[in-house]
Amino acid sequence: MEFLFGDRVLQLQVSDILKAPVDVIVNPANGSLIHGGGLALKILNAAGDELEQQSKTLISEHGELESGMAVFTSAGKLPYQAVIHAVGPVMGEGAEQQKLESAFLRSLLLCETNDWSSIAFPAISTGVFRVPVEICARAGFKAITHFWDARSDCSLEKIVICLTSNNFDAFFKAFREESFDENSDTGITPRPAENDSAEEKIGYIEIDEQQVSSDDDEINDWFK
Repeated sequence: MEFLFGDRVLQLQVSDILKAPVDVIVNPANGSLIHGGGLALKILNAAGDELEQQSKTLISEHGELESGMAVFTSAGKLPYQAVIHAVGPVMGEGAEQQKLESAFLRSLLLCETNDWSSIAFPAISTGVFRVPVEICARAGFKAITHFWDARSDCSLEKIVICLTSNNFDAFFKAFREESFDENSDTGITPRPAENDSAEEKIGYIEIDEQQVSSDDDEINDWFK
């Protein structure tokens, strides 16, 4: 199923993110950018040494990343313009949804800055970091809502969230509930997709974009 935001498209799919037809993909990274397991390792193995070396360089120059931050490297051997490394929280560290909203939003801001028109996310932090799928879904919904609602003209036209069969139902249910909550303020147009994936139009959340992007002067350089 698709969800339309004007002429923009948000899709929920049971699919392999490494096969997503988009400009950039998001790696669910840890703060050290050590891609040692799960989807992060799968992305590293497909991208090759260039992604690993650039990750090490980022950490060497800027230090470890905090939860909610996002940076990008080249995609190496992968057919993408870049790989965005979004650092999600570990369950129990506190403010998990807020940090996930920040990770989603920072990734979207990188797309805007670099004129990337499409992006694919995984369900950040729902694997070894043990954040419930529903929290990740609400965070993604609200971050995307803010981002698109604040921009009448934006190069980013397509967002895909690539899910496993185990977390799709919970993710879709959370998205549907959030869309109903926002329905009085924003028109939402669901549309069945041929592959039964889900995509949704969304509402609005108050997030101070300046605050998100100005935590550290050095971080601003990573958004170029």
